[in-house]
Amino acid sequence: MLKSAFLKFRSLNLTAIALILGLAVLIGSLSSFAVSNAAAICIPVVPGQIHRFIAGQDSCLTPMTATEINRKLNDPFATALLRQGIFPQSVSEIADAIDNSELTFQRSSFALGEGSQIEAAVIDRKQPRNLRSVITWEQRRNNPEILLAASLGGNSNVHQIISQDTQTNKFNFYELRRQRQASEETPKVWTWTGDSTLAQNPQTMGKGCFSCHHNGVLIMKELLKPWNNWQSEDATIAGENVAEAVANDPFFRNQVINGGQALERAVKNGARNHYRQWLNSHIQDNGDTIQLNDVNEMLRHLTTNTTLNFESSLTQSDINKTDSANRQEISRIPNNLFLWDSALKQRPLGLSYRMPNLKIQRANYDAYLTQHQFKLVQTESSLPDNSNPLYQVNGSTHFSFFVPVPSFEDEFMSTELRQRNIVSDKFIVALLMVDFKNPVFSQKRSSLQQYADRIPTGTIVNGVSSVPEDFAVQVRTAINEQPACDPNHLDDCTAEAQFLSLWDLPADRWKTIAEQRIQTYLDSITALSPAEQLDWLMQLSIKRRDQFQSWPTLCNLNEFNLLIPQTDLSQVPRPVCH
Repeated sequence: MLKSAFLKFRSLNLTAIALILGLAVLIGSLSSFAVSNAAAICIPVVPGQIHRFIAGQDSCLTPMTATEINRKLNDPFATALLRQGIFPQSVSEIADAIDNSELTFQRSSFALGEGSQIEAAVIDRKQPRNLRSVITWEQRRNNPEILLAASLGGNSNVHQIISQDTQTNKFNFYELRRQRQASEETPKVWTWTGDSTLAQNPQTMGKGCFSCHHNGVLIMKELLKPWNNWQSEDATIAGENVAEAVANDPFFRNQVINGGQALERAVKNGARNHYRQWLNSHIQDNGDTIQLNDVNEMLRHLTTNTTLNFESSLTQSDINKTDSANRQEISRIPNNLFLWDSALKQRPLGLSYRMPNLKIQRANYDAYLTQHQFKLVQTESSLPDNSNPLYQVNGSTHFSFFVPVPSFEDEFMSTELRQRNIVSDKFIVALLMVDFKNPVFSQKRSSLQQYADRIPTGTIVNGVSSVPEDFAVQVRTAINEQPACDPNHLDDCTAEAQFLSLWDLPADRWKTIAEQRIQTYLDSITALSPAEQLDWLMQLSIKRRDQFQSWPTLCNLNEFNLLIPQTDLSQVPRPVCH
């Protein structure tokens, strides 16, 4: 979503602006815009007016009324541009409009692409590599007030923006788009496509912008070092390996060299601010009693993966690209591949256990990739099609063991809920220990959300929350109808039985028991032979990636087919999610 205009903006009393245009958001959005009436006949759009199209609710683009605009569009993007009659039509026009305004922001550019590390000596530089850019403007360091993303090389068709209304703490989503059923000759208009509150609305969830922005906030899939597909301190995107038009793009030439980590801080700051303010709006202090609302939405971050991130080892897959220290072995495999280590072991929970120090011999790793036909395949569309690929490159992702892991958003909410006494340490651990060997894509743990949905409200009296016990009561009622659980085979027990097995322990035992269960699991991995460890790790990585590509609420994050390597071990038919 983008704008045009080179007018001087009047001074704006803005405490924060957050505009995000995400290519990663875009493809998923365009592919999943749903309409409530596919047979609807849509009237032509009206240039120079703001329109509305909310996927799942609207059949056609419709001009917004003045009342609707005044009530809903009070974010900086709307107040500074759209409501002033400024309608940019290209990426460069947006950049010029911001730079020439009275908003004295510092501009930075970041580059990424799933094929960004494929060398021109292997695949001609003219071949597509999904290269795109994120441009930010900020006044305070690591707090960009404007973020905009677009494909690199000119003529970007990506025109999407997210803008934060700091009064309501909602993100508004916009797209520059044509009317449904209209030809390419018809004009595009700026269209409001919803706000954060619609991300979990049953009618709009998983549709339009919310097919990627699952919680209605800013996202960055590769939010953790070494940022597999980003220009960063750990990986440089060389101009000679990308198309000439990309190499000459000013947003590529002016990119921040250590980009990945800088944008990571910005996205995390945006999420922290959003969730803190969201919680504030759902907590009412009445003196002796604190009232909690939408408790079920709070607990979703513990029972399910509301979204996810990707993480990898720090060692490159290609021996020819890594440094001498990492040529003989691959180590520092993400702990969150094994269990939700960053939540369980780190503060505030601080469980004590020893992670296995696995080191995979390079020769064995390379042989495994060859034996099982690992390859990156680029096709003409965003969906994989092995029948006629544009090109393929043997091997895996730039950094090894690139896998989906629990999201920063869910982990941050876990911490906030605990710090605000909404849930206890014991309650969090009891939930996370349900099917704990599957920190993502756990059907068992996700099934517990049904009990959270039965307690939409709660209270905190004298620092004690009603939420944990209210939840446990619901679980205890359900377990009466279930078969008995064998404590010696807890993994085979129901989610309810696993939760209560820890929740019902006394205060001086639950933490020790949780640590022992985790350590027994990790020791079983350490006990494997080197060959068995390699096969176990590779099979687990493939399983996680297969689940990602087929998990109904998350698979739309798989926008580009170079994101995940193909292999003969994959059990997922392609394409899976679109």
